[in-house]
Amino acid sequence: MQFNLMPRRLKDFWDEWGIEMLVAVSCVMHIVLTLFGSRRKQIKNILVRFIIWSAYLLSDYVVTVIFGKLTIIPVSDSTREITDSELRALLAPLLLVQLGSRDAITAYSIEDNRLGLRQILSLFAQCNAVFWILFRCWTNSPVSYLYLPLLMAGFIKYGENVWALSTALTGSSGLTITEFDEEGHVPKIFKDLPTDIPNQKMITTAYYRFVCLKPHIDNWLYKPLYQVSVEYTSIDRYTSQEKFRITDLELGFMYDVLYTKFPVIYTWIGLALRLISSITLFSISIAFCILFKDSFVYYINAGFTFVVLGVILTLECYQIYMLVFSDWAIVGMVKHRSKPAAMRFLRALAPQSSKRKRWSNKLDQFNLINYCLDQKKYDYLTKLLSFTRFFKFQGWDTEIKKYLCKSTSVRIYEEFKEMLIQEMKKVDEKRGSKPVDKRGTWALIRSSFNNESAEMLKRSVEDRDFDKSIVIWHLATEICYHNSDTDQKRNPTSKIEMGRLLSNYMMYLLAVQSQMLCITTSDIVFDHACEILTEFLTTSAHGDYSKNTRDDIVSKACKDLREGNFVRERGGKTMVTEDWKVLEDSRNVSEHLTSLHGDHEDAMWELICSVWVEMLCFAATNCPADNHSEQLRRGGEIVTHVWLLLLHNTDADPYLREKRKDR
Repeated sequence: MQFNLMPRRLKDFWDEWGIEMLVAVSCVMHIVLTLFGSRRKQIKNILVRFIIWSAYLLSDYVVTVIFGKLTIIPVSDSTREITDSELRALLAPLLLVQLGSRDAITAYSIEDNRLGLRQILSLFAQCNAVFWILFRCWTNSPVSYLYLPLLMAGFIKYGENVWALSTALTGSSGLTITEFDEEGHVPKIFKDLPTDIPNQKMITTAYYRFVCLKPHIDNWLYKPLYQVSVEYTSIDRYTSQEKFRITDLELGFMYDVLYTKFPVIYTWIGLALRLISSITLFSISIAFCILFKDSFVYYINAGFTFVVLGVILTLECYQIYMLVFSDWAIVGMVKHRSKPAAMRFLRALAPQSSKRKRWSNKLDQFNLINYCLDQKKYDYLTKLLSFTRFFKFQGWDTEIKKYLCKSTSVRIYEEFKEMLIQEMKKVDEKRGSKPVDKRGTWALIRSSFNNESAEMLKRSVEDRDFDKSIVIWHLATEICYHNSDTDQKRNPTSKIEMGRLLSNYMMYLLAVQSQMLCITTSDIVFDHACEILTEFLTTSAHGDYSKNTRDDIVSKACKDLREGNFVRERGGKTMVTEDWKVLEDSRNVSEHLTSLHGDHEDAMWELICSVWVEMLCFAATNCPADNHSEQLRRGGEIVTHVWLLLLHNTDADPYLREKRKDR
């Protein structure tokens, strides 16, 4: 007796409509990737990222399954002029077009750009599968003659994907060295720019800064040495707000090169291929309508195919719209500014550029004390996930708990950016054009204190590992914050609030984005600090929620830390933490900060902000370019903006440093 897990009716339904169901799923994933693929650079929401990730990974597999089913469909010998097998075969090149039509997301992560050879093999395999399907179902009917132009359009679209992936990390996208080195090339462009068109100068500046530096390529050593070129691409004369705006644009170009088709489309070959494929698709849709103008009722497969074709054409129109209104289009019109049509488009498009959001503009916050108070609420989740050894082995149970305990992100105010730029100028004055190798020392030297307190503060950043310094200064900042003037706390642009924002952000990098700090011991240090702090909060009864509000608990804990009301800490369980006294070091830093400035709280918080900005600069400089590139697809990070601003004034090569001095 044969036993079937699938009911007979369900099996028959799947045999008859399985291809159409899978094609519908593929269309939904195509819509998701087209509409949300480029918006992930603006969104930090993990659910949206998960949906995009799922659609990106599954889309190729779903199409492969459909191709497999299409290769075994029965070829009809019906006397009808147009057979069902012909119409079903038409889905194969349409799906190939669909696979290649992801302008907004050619790569999900930076690793995808290193798989160019695999993509070429995939293109070859997919095209062979489509060709075999079409060959089997060819009948010399009018529908069969639509196969070839559709196959050509699909090959072009998929080829654009391979082209974009293979050039993303080679440095061949955008301006070439030869073009940039033509004497007078850059100055002429900037001199000819009309002054009455807003935004176009900043976009042009950002573009030439990007193609000159190519920050996403580690081995790209070229920088312009012409004084006149540097003068026009410099942003020193811009305001702090404009500097961040140009950096946003520059990172936008970097995102497009790494994750989209825009750079390859905005070449003469790319535009020609896009024109051919788009005209082909629209022509086929017209031909399809003519062939079946009175027969959609009789040919159900024709109606379904037309719906799929309509979805592809609608998304094609949307992508053309996105191409026309992109920053790449504005740069292209600037290059062809001598043509009246280009100038008309430039006047229409450039003012709209400022309305587009290019990153989340959010600062993630992670407060260590709040985490230690909250983590007990999620112990059940950790225990639940621990039953699945895979989650525990990967460390995902702890990461999920960190994410759930993370404070909400806060919007970055212009005053915060102004403070950041001013502090970075001070860092630039100290480092020259060398990479940042200090993490608070320069700020403490600028404070002009030479007493015992100043020396102790220097030791807290010089003699301690970077991850330990972050924890110590984070807790010290909390102690000082809860001992400061409450009126200033209500002002989000005060130095007190900005200092705490930086403190929580650096703690977020250590706890949640430790790869950005490139510290191998970050997890050990974080776990030890949590263990000590949780024990302190528990033994001192700070965690009694029934009697106190959260603010009262934290304030009392910080007061006890400031006054030294805690038992002597035991050493850590590892070599990394065995001689580290978390609470004692944090109390000493807060005490010496207070003793240095006395009643001058503003000066104390200015120093705290300076130290945190210097730590941020150190973290940004020492983080690999790949890690910064990955953050672009996750909503962006302020540390990446700091990295790019510093990178333009950093010369790792001594020869380039001498050239910069000569200029």
